Amino acid sequence: MLRTKIHIALSALGATLGVSAFICFCIVYANIEAGMWALLSGIHAGLTLMLHCHYLKESLHVNFSRKALQYLGDFGMVGFVAGTALTLFYLFLEIYYKADITPIQSSIIIRMIWSFMMLKWGLLLYIFTKKYLRTYNDHQLFTENPNIEET
Repeated sequence: MLRTKIHIALSALGATLGVSAFICFCIVYANIEAGMWALLSGIHAGLTLMLHCHYLKESLHVNFSRKALQYLGDFGMVGFVAGTALTLFYLFLEIYYKADITPIQSSIIIRMIWSFMMLKWGLLLYIFTKKYLRTYNDHQLFTENPNIEET
C-alpha cells in the first residue's frame, strides 16, 4: 500500500513536470522538440498515475478490461522504443558536435534529457500494465461486475 502511494507521488510529479516543461520549452524558449518530448513524457507519467490510482482504489478491474490494459502497455512500449531511439540519436549528436547546453533554444542536451524521460515513463507504463494484468482473474471479473446479468 505504501509502495503504491510512493508510485502515485512520483507519477504525479512526473506528469506535472512533463506538462510544465512542455509549456516552458515550447512557449518561453521555443525549443519545440524538447517540449514535445516533455509532453509525451508527461502523458506516459499521467497514464501511469491513473493506473496506480485505480489500483489503490481497487477499481482497476471495474474500469479497465484486459484489452484496454494491453493497449496501454503497447503505448508504453512505443514510448520506450521511441525514447530509446531519440536518446541515442541526441547522444550521438552531442558527441559529434560537442554542443553546449546554452542557448536553450537549440540545446541538444535538453532534448536528450526529455527523450530519456520519455524512455523511462514509457518503460514504467509498460511494466506496471503487465504487473496489473497479472492481478486479473477471469472468474473475479465476472463476479464483481454489476452490469453483467446472470442467465
